[in-house]
This record gives sequence, structure tokens and C-alpha cells, in this order.
Amino acid sequence: MLIQWTEDLSVGNPTIDKEHQKWISLLNDFYEGLKAGKSKEKLTELVLGMLEYTKYHFADEERYMKSIGYPDLEKHKEKHDFYVKKITEFYEKIQNNKLILSLEVTNFLKTWLINHIKGTDQKYAEFAKNK
Repeated sequence: MLIQWTEDLSVGNPTIDKEHQKWISLLNDFYEGLKAGKSKEKLTELVLGMLEYTKYHFADEERYMKSIGYPDLEKHKEKHDFYVKKITEFYEKIQNNKLILSLEVTNFLKTWLINHIKGTDQKYAEFAKNK
């Protein structure tokens, strides 16, 4: 397992927390597939699934931030857009045989996700708590 859900990842919103858990699960599935030497098709499928879920989650999270009047929504959205762009690039490179999936790719995805939840997402969680 690459990432384990812990309470310090919670943003205090059960819906968003469940989505973060699902996202972590998708990344763990990708990592396990990589370790097990799954076929390129299977890994490509996992990256596509992660990309689609990421877009769904970000849209949901942005709606939530808007509903609580979070003042840094635009800055937060820029970070989301960057991550979607990176995963999209990975996916396109995989499709065109220009990227070999590796632990480097996995580590980028993992590091960004953890830093985002523990850093950027905690800011709106704090804002919501103090409202």
C-alpha cells in the first residue's frame, strides 16, 4: 500500500473525506498494479480511472468551497487544474508510448495528493470550522 488513510487527512466534511479515501484507493490500486507488473493496458486503465475520478472530485470540492464562501477558491482551483493537466499529460504519453510508468510517476501523484490534502485542503477545512 502506498498511502493509508489517517485522521490527519480529514477535512471535517464526511463527503469530501470519503472522496479523498476513494482517490487514495485508486492511487493504491495503480501502485499495486505497477508493482505486480500489470500490462500497459491495465495501467493505462487505472490512470484513466484516476483522471476521471480526480475531475469529479475536484468539481465537487470546488462546489463545496463556493458554498461556504471560501475566499481562496481561485488559487485552490489553479492547483486542481495543474494536477489534472499533469495526469492528462501522463495519460497521453502512456497512450503514445512516450512514458514508461514508473515509481517516479507514482511518487509525483502520491506526493502531490498528500501535500494537497494536508496543506491546501486543510485551509478550507479551517475556514469552514471558523465560519
